[in-house]
Amino acid sequence: MKPQYLLILGLLLIADIFAYTEVVALIRKPSDTSVIVGFLLLAVLIVVNIIVIRFTLSRFRS
Repeated sequence: MKPQYLLILGLLLIADIFAYTEVVALIRKPSDTSVIVGFLLLAVLIVVNIIVIRFTLSRFRS
């Protein structure tokens, strides 16, 4: 395995933990705007994860 891609996946995992914590904090607020922003950030987080994981797996296989 290439160490730089493992490092990318490790950093992604750490960033996901912090981002998910922030998203959950936004969703728990009583404001409708913060809930919408929380769900939008969650959607962006999912899309970024898919892109980074697909990129890493494609580079790993080649």
